[in-house]
Amino acid sequence: MRGVILSVASVLLIGTFSAMGDPSPSSKAALEGMAAQPPVIPADEPAPGTAIVNPADGAIMVYVPSGYFLMGMDAPDATKMAATLGFKHYHDFAAEEWFPQRKVFVPGFFVDQYETTHELWRKYVQATNYKAGLSKGPPEAAAGKMEMYPVGQVTWAEAQAYANWAGKRLPTEAQWEKAARGTDGRWYPWGNEPLTEDRGVFVDLKTGHDTYFQMVGSKPAGVSPYGAMDMAGNMYEWTSEWFEPYPNNPEASRLLSYCGHQNGLLRGGSFYHAKHSYSTAKRFGFKPNETYFHVGFRCAWEPPAGYFASEEFKKAKAAVEARRAELEKLRSQGIKDPSRWTG
Repeated sequence: MRGVILSVASVLLIGTFSAMGDPSPSSKAALEGMAAQPPVIPADEPAPGTAIVNPADGAIMVYVPSGYFLMGMDAPDATKMAATLGFKHYHDFAAEEWFPQRKVFVPGFFVDQYETTHELWRKYVQATNYKAGLSKGPPEAAAGKMEMYPVGQVTWAEAQAYANWAGKRLPTEAQWEKAARGTDGRWYPWGNEPLTEDRGVFVDLKTGHDTYFQMVGSKPAGVSPYGAMDMAGNMYEWTSEWFEPYPNNPEASRLLSYCGHQNGLLRGGSFYHAKHSYSTAKRFGFKPNETYFHVGFRCAWEPPAGYFASEEFKKAKAAVEARRAELEKLRSQGIKDPSRWTG
């Protein structure tokens, strides 16, 4: 990350010197050297998908390693996707919001393997005595019968407050997208193959009608390259960023009426939205205080320097097996057909 910051800073400094006059040869050489520095990648990074248990909330998290990935989409791919989804033009599903595709460096981080569940939300409420103004699920959730289902009707501020309590953060757009698609620019977490019912909790793929949320991790065929589940479908997920046009978007003018810090940005699609919402590049937004029964979240965490050599890391990895067993027990005890809830 430091290398990226230096590169940006050097560009700004070069611009400043240009306005004042040419820099001296030694200054110019130093600045060019700063700009050429590659991003720093820890030598002891674990393997992609390495799992740990977050000690604060008990969430299993998987590792997304440092490196570049292809973020966004360009018009040719959007045109191809439009044809596969039955649209005449990519404007019909606002794919211009995803332009342009470019290489983005993201330092390594952990991301929750699953969307935040009622089990985790209950821990947060009990620890903080939080009184939510909106329910987060049907009556069975309050009764403890839906522990492995994702929480819904979460506002942007509530999601961030939870992340703060757990010592984590809401993912940036780049973090979320890399965790969902890997490095190769694929359309969906599993690749470029079409949507199928075994790959996510989607709308009815034949009728387009909404379905209903399911327990997290119910569609393992849709797993991301790093082991994250439900990155396409089930619940929309808050990120940490405002919905703004990407720099150098050739169609940015089409977005301006709803940008300018008006909407918080969500990713991933849901069981309630349309087929085009499941692309790893898809962007969506709501007002900061706006939410619905198909809106949830997951968290991310950037480990500090030296973490991978620490006892804390060893303990977090060693805790995974027992934690998975706990979750499977909760899954087996949960109700399979909760009552219909719309907030």
